[in-house]
Amino acid sequence: MKYLECAPITELDVALQSGIDIGDSCVQGKLEIYSCKLASSERKLASSLDSVWKDTPAENEHVHHSLSPTSASPLGSVNEFATRKLLINLILTLNNTFADYDFRNLRPEDFTRESSLEMVMNSVNSKMSRVDDGSDSNFCTRLWSALTSEMCLRECEIYSYVADMDEDALSYGKLWSVNYFFYNKKLNKLAFFACWIKSKGRSSLLLEDDDDDEMTLESDNDLEFEMEDGI
Repeated sequence: MKYLECAPITELDVALQSGIDIGDSCVQGKLEIYSCKLASSERKLASSLDSVWKDTPAENEHVHHSLSPTSASPLGSVNEFATRKLLINLILTLNNTFADYDFRNLRPEDFTRESSLEMVMNSVNSKMSRVDDGSDSNFCTRLWSALTSEMCLRECEIYSYVADMDEDALSYGKLWSVNYFFYNKKLNKLAFFACWIKSKGRSSLLLEDDDDDEMTLESDNDLEFEMEDGI
């Protein structure tokens, strides 16, 4: 996957990564566009993933380790090359966007296909309303304008990742998060948008907990050294 430069997209991405203050909370996120042409460093992983899913017999797909029935997959049957390619593209996009995490073990049922662009836009506009109300950024207007220009949104299939509520990049420490993949087959491009909100108070408490843990560790180490000196 090759990251594609686009000034309007980059401006919004920088704003999201820097954080947008809305009172006692902060909105952050990611907005990136990729070409679906594999980079040389990704081919080995892509080939490995393709082999795993390709070797699933159609009649046994429902009993294969960790697989759901074909009909339950929002991406389609993994016996079809187009489905496997889509799954791999989604996984590689997440790996590129959140480099500290590894999403290679995700399955088709870890994603959902959105029914309409309008519903997605309404959801994002609702979530981001506090940002637009609290500033003159016109964030949502700029977002949809940039994505429409770069991705031809009306021609896109839209998917979202069902985040793990315990530990992954789109869940941990966040009050809420949304994410969408805009996949244009004709252009062979994929845009990924994610945003989340974090409480400033929660962030402070997490930092205080980390500081307390470090102080406790230092105190324990000092006590251990004192006992050794006494011996």
